[in-house]
Amino acid sequence: MTDTARPRVLRLAFIVIAVVLAAAALAAWLNRRVLVREALSGWLTDRGVASRIEVEDIGLDSLTARLSLGDPARPDFTVQRLTVRYRPQLSGLQIIGVELERPSLRASVKAGKPSLGVLDPLLAEFLRRPPPPGPIPRVDIHGGRLALSTDYGALDIAGDLLAEDGKLSRMTATSAPTHLKGQGFDVAVGAGSFRAARDGARVTATLDAPINAARGGAVQLADGRLTLTAQAPYPDLKTKTASGPVTMRADLFAGKVAQTAGEARAVRVRASFDGRSQGPLDAFNLTGHGSANLDATQAQASQGRSGPIAARIVAEDLKLNRQGGVRVSARIKGEGQLAGLIVGGFEAPTTKARIAGPVSVTADGLDYALVAGLEGRGAVRGLGAPTSDGGQIAAIQRAAQGFTFTAGDIRVDPKGVRLAQPLTVRPDSGGEARLSWSGREARVTVAGGGLPEFDAQLVRIDLAAGAADATLTARAELGPIRSGLARATGRAKLLDGGLVFTATDCAAFSVGRLDFGANDVEGADLKVCPDGGPLLTVGRAGWVVRGRLADGVADIAFAQARVSGGQGRFTASGSAGRIRVDGQLAGARLTDKAPETRFHPLGLGGTFNLLDHIWRSDLGVTQAAGRPLAEIGITHDSRLGSGAAEIQTSGLVFADGGLQPVDLSPLALTLGSPVTGSADFTGRFDWDVEGATSRGVLTIPRLDFQSPAGPVTGLRGRIVLSSLVPPHAAPGQTLEMDEVRAALVLTNLKAQFALSDALVTVEGGEALAGGGRIRIERLDVPFGPEAGAASEGARGALIFEGVQLRDLVEASPFGDRVELDARVSGRVPFEVVAGQVRISGGELKAIQPGRLSIQRAALTGVQADGALKAEGSAPPLAAGSDTFTDFAYQAMEHLAFDTLEATLRSRDNGRLGVLFHIVGRHDPPTPQQIHLSMTDLIRRRFMDRKLPLPSGTGVNLTLDTTLNLDDLLKDYADFQRLRGSGSVQP
Repeated sequence: MTDTARPRVLRLAFIVIAVVLAAAALAAWLNRRVLVREALSGWLTDRGVASRIEVEDIGLDSLTARLSLGDPARPDFTVQRLTVRYRPQLSGLQIIGVELERPSLRASVKAGKPSLGVLDPLLAEFLRRPPPPGPIPRVDIHGGRLALSTDYGALDIAGDLLAEDGKLSRMTATSAPTHLKGQGFDVAVGAGSFRAARDGARVTATLDAPINAARGGAVQLADGRLTLTAQAPYPDLKTKTASGPVTMRADLFAGKVAQTAGEARAVRVRASFDGRSQGPLDAFNLTGHGSANLDATQAQASQGRSGPIAARIVAEDLKLNRQGGVRVSARIKGEGQLAGLIVGGFEAPTTKARIAGPVSVTADGLDYALVAGLEGRGAVRGLGAPTSDGGQIAAIQRAAQGFTFTAGDIRVDPKGVRLAQPLTVRPDSGGEARLSWSGREARVTVAGGGLPEFDAQLVRIDLAAGAADATLTARAELGPIRSGLARATGRAKLLDGGLVFTATDCAAFSVGRLDFGANDVEGADLKVCPDGGPLLTVGRAGWVVRGRLADGVADIAFAQARVSGGQGRFTASGSAGRIRVDGQLAGARLTDKAPETRFHPLGLGGTFNLLDHIWRSDLGVTQAAGRPLAEIGITHDSRLGSGAAEIQTSGLVFADGGLQPVDLSPLALTLGSPVTGSADFTGRFDWDVEGATSRGVLTIPRLDFQSPAGPVTGLRGRIVLSSLVPPHAAPGQTLEMDEVRAALVLTNLKAQFALSDALVTVEGGEALAGGGRIRIERLDVPFGPEAGAASEGARGALIFEGVQLRDLVEASPFGDRVELDARVSGRVPFEVVAGQVRISGGELKAIQPGRLSIQRAALTGVQADGALKAEGSAPPLAAGSDTFTDFAYQAMEHLAFDTLEATLRSRDNGRLGVLFHIVGRHDPPTPQQIHLSMTDLIRRRFMDRKLPLPSGTGVNLTLDTTLNLDDLLKDYADFQRLRGSGSVQP
């Protein structure tokens, strides 16, 4: 080839190559979108990401496409229009901007781990690469949407974003209403908004979110709204530092904030922080000061309510540091005011509080050393106007009308709460109450101003696991309580906004004296034991004490009785100022404490309750063997100190082999067994602070029993007692008896009597006996502790009206030696001295002729003065001769009398002297005469031999004799006792 042809070939080759290259470039340009799509799809496929890419346009400086990554049916990331702007360079394309129209991203945060779905491997790869050289592309997002799934619920966020040079320029976002719920919280959030914008080196962010409802633990919030505003230095990502001023504002409003114990309305919390951040981001040093204001229009709890609440707290020298763990520290100072507080009957028009001290929070927990103060005015309503008695109740009522309370130095730290100075309550009326608290010990004292004295101590307080173990000892002079003492050991725990106290042993209560004026109760002791649960529970609904009663004892001084023993259960509760008690008692014992025992021990059991200051009790009284005897209904007004007890027997029926009066009272010993019949009693005690009154009615339909005098049948009557302690009955009380089979049978007995001043006075009593009548002129019988024996000190007089003494003599121990047919009348006064009957000045006279026959053996030591006047020619005999004494014996063996007079008088040796004057005649059953010869008369030989007393010999005899009355009565009593009677009183 010639030199000339060679250039032509080269030119032709270049032309062909150029044409081919041009054709190839034209083909590539015409197919650029396919090539880009395939390149991107291949690149994503190599990384395991399914994709769908539609390249809409590609130019020398930009590319526009549609993008979908992930499952085509439910992609994780989509972009409706992606625009990438770039600048061609020798080393490649330099991306200068990315614009995303309506991008949508599905992401999740599960178990604290974030995930972007199919974007996770791409993001990990880009993070591993070093940042490309040159400027960071501008990113502009319009109409973006983030669907974020979390363990607590879903978030749907839409917004716009602009980032320049790797820095956020502006961001706006809105969130759709959502419901987030997790362990311990539940939040319903309305549509919220977020804005952030950078201005040079600072960024400003705001958040506004309605909180429709929220719950965290025991706290609930409704109708709320949260607004946050913050200004801070924009972090330098190259140096990873952030230094500059920081300002934050927060405003949380809630229409209602509720907690287990209550709720508050229109609550607003405003918080602010002004400070500075400096240093590396991983250390995040933040210093400055903050403040928070809390306001509420009102608050209400189950136990009370309040008016407006205002509080402010300031945190000075506030520091936050993340280096080596998060640590927050500050010195806080706060104050608050509460108006119109009402809790039950307690009202506080104003209450102020303050607090100050250091606080720090680290990974190890919370540490603080605070000093708090409290002051205010208060009153307690519902106790009524002060009474006029000027006593402790009136003092309490006056003190409750107005007082101040202060606690100037309350120390609060993790070890507990201590009162460096006591909490002091000072009533306007005088006096003082103080509460001291030293961590392991607390003490409450009340004194002065006429208030009841009170001193209580909590010792060995051990705070652990939200509970406190302690022993309480309290002493009180409260109301009627004198020398009161209480002791309890157990564990107190705060639970659900309340307090639960569980006793580890029985709580002991003792009272030296319950001062009810004239109705004192002394030496009262009682144990209250746990009954399988807390002894005390305090909560929103009020307080409850529930336990068992044991080992109770009390001396009822005015009744001279003691109550002891017994078991029972009770529940006491209080709510809204009302106190209620319900309980049961069984196995209690009522014992007589009088010097002279009035009744044997009795059993008590039943129910009791308290409501609106009124105590009520229905008790059953049983005999020791458990036999029901009576019911007692008790009512007592604790405010007025007055009450009543009504007693009703259960129909006492006495039977041989069954219940006997002596089983109930030793005073019934005179009612010898067996006693048959029935009796009923109704009675009532009334009391107030001045004393006690009582009354009752004893009804005896019929009683038959063995008395010391003999069997008694048909005792009946109705006794109206105007007083039971001491017993008192007005004159005119009546008892009747059908018959008393004594030595002299008595029938149709009636007696009218009265009880007063420990004395039974019988007037108008009478009985039929021996064809005549015996009346009681008057009989006074002392009874009670001073009386000794049942009839000791008794005195009175019996009136005999035509009473035949034959049966009386026949029933006597000398009835086999004496016969007497005499109907007598007269008066016999007597009294009982040292347990023996003494008669003084008794006189009996026969009202008609009668007969007397006394065997000679019964007349030892007879002293006879008088004359025997014989009919016919009987020689006169000298009084005092043996023959005359023999004639006297004969005369009394067969004596018919026209006149019989007897004077009775007790002598010092206990014998009864009887001085008879008898006028009559000798009347033997066989006529008798004296036959003497003249020689006998002259020689007087009849004087040395016994002579029969002639029949019809007139007798005018004065006989002075004595009887051992004490022995006679004792023998008779022994005789009756052998027949079944109880111990006999003369």
